[in-house]
Amino acid sequence: MMKGAPMTIIKDLLEEISQKKMTETINWLTQNTPYRLSGSGDDLEASKYITEKMREYGLEVMNEEFYTYNSEPRYSKVKILSPIEKEVDSLPFAHIKSTSKKGEVFELVYVGTGSYDAYKGINAKGKVVLVEVTYAPPVPEKARIAHEMGAAGIICMNWGNDEEVICNRGLKSVWGNPTEETIGKIPDIVGVGITRNAGLQLKDLYLKGEKVRVKITAISSRKWGKIRQPKGLLRGNEKSDQFILVSSHLDAWKPGVTCNATGNATTLEICRVLSKHREMINRNIYFTFWNGHEVAEAAGSTWFLDNYWDLINKNCIGYIHIDSTGVSQTKIFEIKSSDELLDFSIDNFRSIMGEEKIRTMALKKIGDQSFMGIGIPSVTQRMSFTEDDMEESNGATLGWWNHTKDDSLDKCNLETLLIDTKITLSLIYKLATVELLPYNLNKMIFNIRDRVSKLSETYAKHLSFNDIINNLTVIENDIIKIQNKKESTTRELVEQYNLLLMSITRILTNVFQTYADKYQQDSYGHTRLSYEIPLFADLERIDNIESRDSLEYGMLQTQLVKNKNRINDSLKMLIDLINLYKIVFKID
Repeated sequence: MMKGAPMTIIKDLLEEISQKKMTETINWLTQNTPYRLSGSGDDLEASKYITEKMREYGLEVMNEEFYTYNSEPRYSKVKILSPIEKEVDSLPFAHIKSTSKKGEVFELVYVGTGSYDAYKGINAKGKVVLVEVTYAPPVPEKARIAHEMGAAGIICMNWGNDEEVICNRGLKSVWGNPTEETIGKIPDIVGVGITRNAGLQLKDLYLKGEKVRVKITAISSRKWGKIRQPKGLLRGNEKSDQFILVSSHLDAWKPGVTCNATGNATTLEICRVLSKHREMINRNIYFTFWNGHEVAEAAGSTWFLDNYWDLINKNCIGYIHIDSTGVSQTKIFEIKSSDELLDFSIDNFRSIMGEEKIRTMALKKIGDQSFMGIGIPSVTQRMSFTEDDMEESNGATLGWWNHTKDDSLDKCNLETLLIDTKITLSLIYKLATVELLPYNLNKMIFNIRDRVSKLSETYAKHLSFNDIINNLTVIENDIIKIQNKKESTTRELVEQYNLLLMSITRILTNVFQTYADKYQQDSYGHTRLSYEIPLFADLERIDNIESRDSLEYGMLQTQLVKNKNRINDSLKMLIDLINLYKIVFKID
């Protein structure tokens, strides 16, 4: 039985990668369509270019049109009125509540990261909050929390140090297109960005005890309209109906070199190389270039999921998202992966790069990870900054220039781009050719049970976890037996083995990595998603309530019990499914 692609074949494929081709893509996108924000017009031209390139490579292509709730940032002005008078440079955010053309005056309070904890002891009602740009939490979540706290507006100071640049941002925390139920959850607040130096000056005035007043004018539109995104299908040798979904986001703030012309170049080059060897590829590959990533918050990927739900649910075995490859000054390769694909991803990296240092992280629902609810295993990887470098730049995980006018050609390193592209091409090719899916479910279940056990040790006084732990133990024991049969699986049982693994990940990922049900999306970057098990995030809140007789305690505890029942229901479904497959695999 074929265990996977021989390294000699992969080595030959990697040598076909062309830095020149990738440079051509980056140059074309940034020179011809520099402002690729969704709905701008440049995004349409960029989508046409990529669609034609995929057609040239022999893919079945569509430049799909869909509606999305978009926003166009237009104008902003920020003036400090007291205790000093000074105008500071600013940029309006997308999806904000616009001020009048004359502007509005606000009192300012500083809330650091903009997390819930940062508001302790601070009354933000009716005021504008000053926050620092970080991904803990992401800006849309900072805005959602600010709105929840009654703030009238938000000012984000850039990360980095003395660079006189401002981040472009969007404040739409609703993931994908809104529904009647969710449209009211879009933060209805004023929002602007300023430089770090200007932000530090405002912070200093506030921390000195001064009453800081600012006048803000910020105008952005909100609109429902059509945009397009390219999709290309690379058909393999038709040995399987399964497929891999490979993506990078198309839309970008001007000039958007490392976010995300480089990612588009990596994706398109992988498409070009693999299209020449489709006879060796056992699974199909969809190449998609999401639109609506920056402003509409994962609109394109969410639309794709909603409209190809049945196809994805039945046949997608993995999702590879490619973003910000080839970033200059990066020094360490970073893999963010679902538990079940982490070992596979590490082994792939080692096969290319040997024993070079690597950083691995649990994949959280962020970026265009719109497929966690449905349970698709996922990997996103690239060269990244060291922890020291990120700390020195005040949390700039993608470079101080990310989303600014300075994300220019000099921020791309072609050798780094080549490394990123090689490692990801190798990963995709192996996933497309390996006969038995390389999910390490033993590790996945062990990690889940370990997380639940730790919660039990800390919060058992509020909620019993014994039933979940017992169910996970049964599943773990059976999965060990099934995965131990992997090497002896006959060709006749390959399809059944793969279907079982896919079903297990579908069920477990939904209840242990998301909060929303599988047909909806969580709020973008919601605080709950930062917890190891989002459905149990409120255990921390309930632990801080003094009286068990309070209404707040009762409501939280009731919801936590319901969340636990949702998990146990999924685990029971999984136990029943595994018992059926044990008969197929002749396991006692």
